[in-house]
Amino acid sequence: MPFIALVIVIFALVLTPSVGAGQQAPLYLEERQAIVKDIDKYDWIRLSSGEWLKGEFKAMYDKQIEFDSDILDTLFIDREDVDMVISGRAHSVRFNDGHVSEGALLIGPSYVQVGAAKLAYLPKDLVSIAASAKDAGGAWYAKVGVGANLSRGNTEQSELSATVDIKRRTATNRLLINALAARTSNDEEVTENNVRASGTFDWFYTKSLYFRPVFFEYYRDPFQNIDHKYTLGAGIGYYVIDNQRWEWDIGMGPAYQRTQFANVGIDAPSSNSTTSVYFSSNMDYELTSDIDLTFDYRFTLAEQAAGGNAQHALMGASIDITSDIDFDISLLWDHLQSPIANADGTVPKKDDYKMIVTFAVEL
Repeated sequence: MPFIALVIVIFALVLTPSVGAGQQAPLYLEERQAIVKDIDKYDWIRLSSGEWLKGEFKAMYDKQIEFDSDILDTLFIDREDVDMVISGRAHSVRFNDGHVSEGALLIGPSYVQVGAAKLAYLPKDLVSIAASAKDAGGAWYAKVGVGANLSRGNTEQSELSATVDIKRRTATNRLLINALAARTSNDEEVTENNVRASGTFDWFYTKSLYFRPVFFEYYRDPFQNIDHKYTLGAGIGYYVIDNQRWEWDIGMGPAYQRTQFANVGIDAPSSNSTTSVYFSSNMDYELTSDIDLTFDYRFTLAEQAAGGNAQHALMGASIDITSDIDFDISLLWDHLQSPIANADGTVPKKDDYKMIVTFAVEL
C-alpha cells in the first residue's frame, strides 16, 4: 500500500499543471483590466509586491525608476522592485547593444514593448529610459544650492557660497553642467573669491563606453594668481562599476588650456596657452536611501609656464531633507604644482582646502 500511495502521489505531481511564466500573463491581464484606467492620462507601474501606482513615469537611470505620483510626490524605485510599466506617452528607450527605440512603453516580467512592436529584448537588457526627443523638456534636471555664514559686531565677516548642477539626459547622450562659487570677506577685506564651472557632453556607444566630443572648464582664483583659466577638450570614458548602489566612471583625453594671470612682474608674461591632457574619475555611492556620497577627481597635465600640473578633488555628501530639498556638505582640494609668482615676488601656496555647506533645491 505505501508503494501504491507513492506512485499515486508522483502521478499527481506530474499531471498537475505547473504555475510558471506562461500562466502569469492571464493573471497580469486580469489585474490590468480591473485596475488600469485612463491610460491616456496616467502611467502605471506594478511593484513586485503586487501594488499598483498611478502617476507619471519620468525616466530610468542608474538602475532606478523615477515616478511622479500626485499623492506620494516623486518616487525613486529600484528597477528590481518593479514588475510592470505601462505608459501611453512616448519614451526613448536604450538597450545594452546600443539600439534605441521610441514610442509608448509596456514592460512586463519577461518582455519589452515600445510602440506597437514587442522587441526581442528582456527587461534586464534595458540601459535607460528617458523622455522622447520630441519632449525635450522632460529630460532636464537642475539643483541649486546656497550657503551663508554672516557675523556682525566686533567682527564683520561673511562667507557666501553657491552651487549649480544641471543635467539633460536622453537614452543616447547626456549634458552635464555644474558650477561652484565661494566668497569670503573679513572686515571688508576679501580673503577668498573663486569660481569653477564645467560642462561636458557625452554620447554613449555601449552601456559602459562613452565618447566625450566636448569638455569645457572655467576657473578663477586671484589668490592663486589665476585671473581666468579656460580649458577646452575632448575624450573618452568608461564605466568601471555600474550597479544598484555604486557608480564609477573614468575618462581622459587631450585639451587646450589658456591662463590669464591676475598679477605678475613687469617682465613676466601675463598669459599662457598650452596643450594638456586630463584624467577624470567620478564616483557616486548610495549609502542609504536618503544619503548619497560622491567623490570626483581630475588631474590635468600642463607645462610649468602655465602653473604646472593641476589637481582638483571634491568629496561630498547629500542628505535628503524632503523630496526636493537636500543638505549638502562638500570638501574640496585644489593643487597647483608650480604657482606663478605675483608682481611682488611672493608665490601662492600650492594647496587650497575648503569646506562648503549648502541647502539645495531640486528643480
